[in-house]
Amino acid sequence: MYNALYSNPVDFFKMLFGYGNENEYFFNSYYVEMNNWVRVYESSTYNDSRTIIRFNAVIRLFSMGNFHIHTIFFTALSMIGFTCIFRSFKDFFSNKQGALIIVVFLIPSVIFWSSGALKESILIFGMGILIHALKQLTEQKINIKLLTLFFLSFILLFFIKFYVLLALLPCIIGYFISVKFQIKHPFLVYSSVAIVFSVLAFNSREIPPHFDFVETLITKQKNFIRLAEVTDPGSRFELTNLEPTFFGVVRVVPEALANCFIRPLINKGNQFIFLPSIIENTLLVALIFLSFFSGLKRKVKLTTETKNILWFSVFFTLILFSIIGLTTPVAGALVRYKIPALPFLGIAILTFLNIDYLCGKIPFFKFLK
Repeated sequence: MYNALYSNPVDFFKMLFGYGNENEYFFNSYYVEMNNWVRVYESSTYNDSRTIIRFNAVIRLFSMGNFHIHTIFFTALSMIGFTCIFRSFKDFFSNKQGALIIVVFLIPSVIFWSSGALKESILIFGMGILIHALKQLTEQKINIKLLTLFFLSFILLFFIKFYVLLALLPCIIGYFISVKFQIKHPFLVYSSVAIVFSVLAFNSREIPPHFDFVETLITKQKNFIRLAEVTDPGSRFELTNLEPTFFGVVRVVPEALANCFIRPLINKGNQFIFLPSIIENTLLVALIFLSFFSGLKRKVKLTTETKNILWFSVFFTLILFSIIGLTTPVAGALVRYKIPALPFLGIAILTFLNIDYLCGKIPFFKFLK
């Protein structure tokens, strides 16, 4: 794509902006030599791999072919995103700043997958800007600057990972309603919005533009299973086939969530490479139980604002884990795909985690304050 700038600059800009580039000429001249521009199994959803190709083509204009320049650029974007997420939530965790830094910036798999020229770096950037703009819009008078930031980040997420935006959307609406109307029990708002979105999703083929969400989910699962069978990645596991009905999907959701929380598993001799992920999953599950029981033991009282943050994080994590778990039969891919939710899972854990109680029992935990 970059080379087209010198041989035929008009073609370069057509591919860059996606205008008049879907024809046989472009396929034979460029796409046959471009990995991942055309997916092995095409579907009705946007091919977000093209977005990352376009980003790299633009950076290539001044990187002089040095791939490390691309890495620095993408890492800077993810750092901006993490910083925006941290600043959006830090006021709610004034006595847990150290712990918040850890769950936002220092989860190992999140660091690993957001530190390269990958979609995740741009994804974290877009999520951070979106959430920061959302918080400002709910606390201040609506202005053009914040609205522009919000909609630009919204569009960026649409083109980089549509399903993550889909998981965020009910949470954004729930957060906005809860803050603007000062709802004392935000769980009712988030659950109501989630139910409405579920009804819309299962009836989406009847609603313009007639995008069949359930059929797309089933197709994604089938395509991923076929791809895993062909490539044999070494960490494939069996998925329950989805059926195009409400109960056909819902009955598989517990399995999908379990896969995201516990996989990869130690079950083969060549699974040593997944040991860090296994340890991370184990610690996260242990922290979930620890926060729950430490909160109950000392009767942690949550403010309305903290409840709002809690349910935003919980619903986003569960929705994203459900989508990923329903369609991904490869443990290695699961580890990567779920990283946008991990900081929010950590934030949900922090809302219940009684730091004072832990520090009283184990002084080592004082660094969490």
